[in-house]
Amino acid sequence: MFAQTDLTRLIASKSSTAVSIFMPTHPTGKEVRQDPIRLKNLLADAQSRLTMAGLSEADAVTILEPATALSEDRDFWQHQSTGLALFIDENQTREYRVPLNFEELVVVGRKFHIRPLLPILAADGHFSVLTVTGDKATLFSASRYQLVEDRTVALPERTSVENDYENPVQASPPARPNVGTANIPNAQVYGDSPPDFRKTRLQEFVAEVAKATENILSASPQPLVLVADAEIGGHFQQSSDLGQFLAGVVEVNANALATSELHSLAYPKVQGRLDSGRVEALNNAAELLGRGEPTATNDIADIVRASHQGRISTLLLHDGEPIWGHYDREADKLEAGPDFESSGEDLLGVAAIETLQHGGDVHVMSSEELPTETEAVALLRY
Repeated sequence: MFAQTDLTRLIASKSSTAVSIFMPTHPTGKEVRQDPIRLKNLLADAQSRLTMAGLSEADAVTILEPATALSEDRDFWQHQSTGLALFIDENQTREYRVPLNFEELVVVGRKFHIRPLLPILAADGHFSVLTVTGDKATLFSASRYQLVEDRTVALPERTSVENDYENPVQASPPARPNVGTANIPNAQVYGDSPPDFRKTRLQEFVAEVAKATENILSASPQPLVLVADAEIGGHFQQSSDLGQFLAGVVEVNANALATSELHSLAYPKVQGRLDSGRVEALNNAAELLGRGEPTATNDIADIVRASHQGRISTLLLHDGEPIWGHYDREADKLEAGPDFESSGEDLLGVAAIETLQHGGDVHVMSSEELPTETEAVALLRY
């Protein structure tokens, strides 16, 4: 999944020539065979644009060579989502397989064009999914579009489920009570029956998972959906102190579910909460603009300037065509127009990047959802 850390790396890339390619792909079906051909056509377009920008044909071919190799990689095309984004410069080629329905697009400029990927980073698309079974807990990072396992976090592990009760009984003599030679059942030795002992161990494990999850969400707050059977889910809710972070519970054994099934069950539990932020921001924007309040603006120059100053709390922008231009922060000068397509940048894309980098929220929507005759609205902190 494309994450904000990926965005940061793309922004930090130092290159004289940046190529951004977006194309629809197909996870299955006979259309998969057509995808490499589509990429070759887009690479031919990119090569033409690079030479028009002043590169020699040989240099253009060299820059695009890693992406050209992908077009011949059969295994690569067997593991796709619905959209492919490639970012190519003279240093490296970055590829992102994402669940977005891209239009074919090639952009060659001084910076990477990331606007089509913004829906993945939008504030109304982020939540976590925690699956807990009797022996394992897994945390997923999720969006409106997909979920992937978060391998950067460490959750408690439980490796001795089958032997929870037997292991202490079979321990070395010094670790066991002196029971003499009498044939006393294990349950009498420990005061618990095997089912009671296993239940206690399960409760302890779930409590450890709940505590670890609280720590993770305190560092990176976002809604959580728990997927677990009724017993484990009950133990988790009794042990946790997640409060409003816990957006919903899906009572099912996660072991039997594919990732796509997990997503389809979890997203409805959190959709209302995620949508509410966008709806509230839209209502606030319409009200503030209607009253002429200075804490909302739909002027592109003001939006770009405020984004660089870290003054945008929420940015609402449409999912349509780029607005090409260039903003000189030192001179506080903004220029825009189609002439900047090859040498400039998408001004709204830049504003979104700056907003995210300064801790603001970004919502991407259709132009019909925005207030009348606006391409973007910024709600300002001050």
